[in-house]
Amino acid sequence: MNIEYSKPQPFMVGDKAFYTLTSYEPVKARVIVPAVTDDDVKYALATLLMQMGATPEQFYDEQWFAEHFSEMESPEALLNEIRSELELVNQNFVAEQKADICRAELAKRLVQAVPAAHIARTREAVQMSFEQSLAADGMTIDTFMEQTGASRAQIENMLNEQARTVSEQEAALDAFARERKLVVEDGELPKLLGLPEDETKNLLAEARKAGQLSAVMDGALRIKTLMLVMAECECEYHHETPEESKARVEEAARLRAQYENTTADDGADEPSGFSLV
Repeated sequence: MNIEYSKPQPFMVGDKAFYTLTSYEPVKARVIVPAVTDDDVKYALATLLMQMGATPEQFYDEQWFAEHFSEMESPEALLNEIRSELELVNQNFVAEQKADICRAELAKRLVQAVPAAHIARTREAVQMSFEQSLAADGMTIDTFMEQTGASRAQIENMLNEQARTVSEQEAALDAFARERKLVVEDGELPKLLGLPEDETKNLLAEARKAGQLSAVMDGALRIKTLMLVMAECECEYHHETPEESKARVEEAARLRAQYENTTADDGADEPSGFSLV
């Protein structure tokens, strides 16, 4: 019989919590490396043409192609460009997988429980991020529920679980950073925040005015910490086999067909897909 023990509360100084981990050794990860197949390229091209309201026959018509892709020498050149973009997408996907696994594995080592008040604050940020993401696609939570069939309770549960997950992962990164005595130097901030130097200075000035400077610095330190955890990670890379690639493409096609049938019944717009800018 498995007995679950409640985790202790962290040591608090004011509103700041201090966490520890069961281990600070490198985490282990297994990352899937997708292949870019001819089927992937065809699928991406089909999505692009669908967005343009065009057909494959038009794509290979010299006059039509020259009018719509004047910067490309030939259809083959565009296909090569699509393949290159897909390879870049895969590289980013691999890095995101590794980061997600490292955060999750580190959080499993968290000794203390994250206080409910901290999770509640994270919950507000998670919902705001979710709503902003939906707004970028021209949707609200209500329209999202209509299109996906999700209930309000399911959305609430999803946001609550995400807030708890994010809170625990941030707490684990804080514990790792404190153990390793990591700090963020001013010169590191642009790279860690992914902003030009001028924009970084503006962000820090605005954060200071709003009393949010410590939150920005904490976030930057967590990014630096995650980079170190990823660098030390004992990672196994599994390169997708031809059979696995075929199964993935077939599943994507099945989900696409299912989505198109649903949106056609609802009169919704076509989903956005691969596009070249």
